[in-house]
Amino acid sequence: MTRGRRRIPLALAVSVSLTLAACGSDDPRPSGSDPTVATAEPPSTPIETTEVPRSELDPVATDQFSTSRSTSSAPTTSPTLDDPRRPDQVWSYDDGTLSAWSEVHAARPEQVRVVDEPVRPGYEHSGAFSARPGDFTFGVDTTIRGEVRSTIEEAGSPEEGDVQWYSWSTYFPEDFRWDGRDEFLIYTQWHQTANTGSPNIDLWVTDGDQPELRMSVRGGVLGEERVEHTAVYDLGPLERGEWLDHTVRIKWSTDPDEGSTRVWIDGEQVVDAAAANLYEGQSAYLKQGIYAANNTRREHTVYFSDALRGDTREAVALEPAAD
Repeated sequence: MTRGRRRIPLALAVSVSLTLAACGSDDPRPSGSDPTVATAEPPSTPIETTEVPRSELDPVATDQFSTSRSTSSAPTTSPTLDDPRRPDQVWSYDDGTLSAWSEVHAARPEQVRVVDEPVRPGYEHSGAFSARPGDFTFGVDTTIRGEVRSTIEEAGSPEEGDVQWYSWSTYFPEDFRWDGRDEFLIYTQWHQTANTGSPNIDLWVTDGDQPELRMSVRGGVLGEERVEHTAVYDLGPLERGEWLDHTVRIKWSTDPDEGSTRVWIDGEQVVDAAAANLYEGQSAYLKQGIYAANNTRREHTVYFSDALRGDTREAVALEPAAD
């Protein structure tokens, strides 16, 4: 469904060879970045442990913060065996829990929860993700987060040349305003298997009263002080107070002549990015929620429908949402 978004096939593309400071738990921010990118480029992801520290969780709520469970590539909900719409993986909230996800990364249990309002038409529940100043995790005090992540296997263990399709819907409340001046709020990312470095692909929101959606794409060689290929793309204005259906096609490659990332929002293609999106020797996994710089003065909340992964666009097609 088209909601009057302007079509921006490649309105902004910044390709650079970005120099980063070695990423560690004390200071994950880049150093010595190209000034044309520094204010728009999310900093590198800090070192992450493999599970949520139990000391950060309310024992009463730990059933929704499970960090070890059996996983399967089979869909967890929705399409039946005779349904032609057959995603390979569904991360669903319709059972009222977060159990479809491998891990929860949050400082407080109430940051990541399942709710029944707002909910995208066709679903019973949605995932609610919040973050506020001081929501630090993994010993890092420069970023805040309330996220879920998949396993690499659930994300299909992507490698060179693989083509994948993803879809989901995101709701930014009408009063949503990212106030982190010249900083970032990421709401979806495909993260490399290494714990350090900036993610392969991330979708994020700019600050200000008229926020924009943008996408960063990275690939090639990921060293301690260098990302070989980096590009930033404009996805158009952020529409608040409505569900925004996202469809993403990824052809994974370390080669900028082979890799591509295409994004549709509400059925309208907003970018076709020809760029490297895979790091050499690594795969990737999915993360959703809020990962942001800690220069905000308020709490932010974003909502998500189920997320789907498949081999074709048909396999991840979302049901049309009523106006």
